[in-house]
Amino acid sequence: MVWIRRVRTKSGVTAVQLAEYVGGRRRIVRHVGSAHDEVTLGLLMEEARRLLAGDAQGELALGITPTAVKASLVPAPDPDALFEPDPVATRREVVARAVVHKTFSRLLFDVLAGVYADLGFDALDDEVFRDLVIARVVEPTSLLDVDRVLADLGRVSASLSTRKRTLHRCSDGAYRDRLATLSFTHAVNHGDISLCLFDVTTLYFEAEKEDDLRKVGFSNYADDLPPRLGPDVVRVVGFHLMGALPSVVGRCEIAQR
Repeated sequence: MVWIRRVRTKSGVTAVQLAEYVGGRRRIVRHVGSAHDEVTLGLLMEEARRLLAGDAQGELALGITPTAVKASLVPAPDPDALFEPDPVATRREVVARAVVHKTFSRLLFDVLAGVYADLGFDALDDEVFRDLVIARVVEPTSLLDVDRVLADLGRVSASLSTRKRTLHRCSDGAYRDRLATLSFTHAVNHGDISLCLFDVTTLYFEAEKEDDLRKVGFSNYADDLPPRLGPDVVRVVGFHLMGALPSVVGRCEIAQR
């Protein structure tokens, strides 16, 4: 028979486990979690009861509030003594069983929002755009499904029409260029930047039809063609700074060897 076990670990926290006896030995079926306070302990005990009941056992809605014995953190063991004190009978407190109404990852949102602000992107002063960016980082999904992603992060999403207007505002307000400038400013203030040159002369392409980029004989073996170098501005760690220097970054050709 599986039962709920509470035990104090070496680190001083109370672990909640599902255990059973097999052949006279205790076997840990599942470790539910560890609690540092009684609030977390109550949530873990409720989760353990849910796992213990299983999904196959249904419950009738009788309008009765379920109760449970209040779980307390397991105290540290008493120091060794010559005579143990007489046990004191304590009354077990019965309270309403904990019910989890909602959970969300607010800490994850706060961390990503902090990174967003640290990069200087909050200079756009667009909270809806920030939420869309964070939702995209957490889970790339459709614009309609952003509601669910932000709800999991503890945020109330703007309406669908507002989100659509935000995307149009990104295009009309040249957010791409502004974000590139902010990224470049952040990189300059927090480290070194370098100009990295890529030799694309020896690139080979397989295409049925030629275009402006993919041409037959576009290689080092064509002596009549000058070498092609593609420049890019990167941070010291190699992070690409998109559009940091529009006059330099992009497609260019060096006519002299």
